[in-house]
Amino acid sequence: MNNTVSRLLLFFLAIPLLILLILYLPQYNHLSVIIILIAVGVLCGFEMRAMLSVLAKPLPRWVAFAPGLIPLMAWAVNMGFIPPLTASVFFAAAIIWAFSDAVFVREAEFSQGIPRIASRLMFIIYPGWLLWWVSRITWFENAHIVIIIFMLTVYLNDSHAWFFGMLFGKHRNIVAVSPNKSIEGFLGGSLTSVAVILISAHYFPEILPHPLWQLILFGFVAAFTTTMGDLIESALKRSAGVKDSGHIIPGRGGMLDSFDSVLFTAPVFILFLQMAV
Repeated sequence: MNNTVSRLLLFFLAIPLLILLILYLPQYNHLSVIIILIAVGVLCGFEMRAMLSVLAKPLPRWVAFAPGLIPLMAWAVNMGFIPPLTASVFFAAAIIWAFSDAVFVREAEFSQGIPRIASRLMFIIYPGWLLWWVSRITWFENAHIVIIIFMLTVYLNDSHAWFFGMLFGKHRNIVAVSPNKSIEGFLGGSLTSVAVILISAHYFPEILPHPLWQLILFGFVAAFTTTMGDLIESALKRSAGVKDSGHIIPGRGGMLDSFDSVLFTAPVFILFLQMAV
């Protein structure tokens, strides 16, 4: 399956199915979405572990399951089953775990201390900490609408950036890690993100009550983080010497290949909505 077919399937099949799931299965604070995010977290964990293993000592296999616990923890906090402080304790313990690796290395491995710490910290942040922000989108009032706006802001940007780049892309090779990216594609995707935000604000002013200039600015910022998520994933893959993060999605590669922009845009999206509150 080539890239064009995979993008068309995403646009005409995967996104509509996900929207139906969000709208018709909102029970228990969108537990259905959380279950999907748990699966995404585990898959991203295994893919990230495999890439980091090329650069440093492989992380324990059980670590790959840890990102799947983060959406579950966010849901439990939202339901009131555990206190919000749990998340802070979890990530603080994870950071201590990351740095402790350099303490218990053998003398012959002293030179690998920094790469091993870096790989653990990288794993905690990406996908771990960023997945926490994605999961937090389910906390909002009218979360079903908020999730759909977020999803369209990211994935329509990606689709239109590819479309405009394919049709009009003349200025390419701007970023070495992804030479096929073009300025025309970035502009097309950015305008799409702005359009999604403006249309959403028109129909759902209670969710996006911001002034016009803030909505436009946010659209461009969201477009930037969407693009940066894709570029950062490309940089990681080049560092690890792999073409795709995995092979679970035909035509698109791994889960990280399809979820990278979501991870990097979620914190910006949530903070912007909280500004209105």
